Amino acid sequence: MKPFHAILLAAVSAATFAVTAAAQPAGAGSIKGPGAHPIDCAKAKDKLRCESLNRDIEACKDKVGDEWRECMHQPAPTAKFAPPKPRDCSKARNKERCETYNAALEACKGKGTRAEYRKCMAAPPPAPGKS
Repeated sequence: MKPFHAILLAAVSAATFAVTAAAQPAGAGSIKGPGAHPIDCAKAKDKLRCESLNRDIEACKDKVGDEWRECMHQPAPTAKFAPPKPRDCSKARNKERCETYNAALEACKGKGTRAEYRKCMAAPPPAPGKS
């Protein structure tokens, strides 16, 4: 019975090695080293963003650690943001609420980005009588 177990163990080992070797392409481990690698933009949904990321990866490839993070996380140019127009409060059910909203719109009109605008609009309104 012992030769049968030895043959069975050898067959299982050979099959495992063959499956593992077939799953890895030849030389796959030696092609890419550590770090970020360019993305294949052919399959990307947003091709312009993919190309931009590839340019950033190429520009930052010499940097390591925090320097690399700072290099890769450059702020993207923001799109122009137009805040909503004030509401017509003459037909509003709650005129006080409508006027408060319009006052908040006026106060937040100068915000350049959507995030700044939302943060401004979410802030509590100033107390009445205090400026």
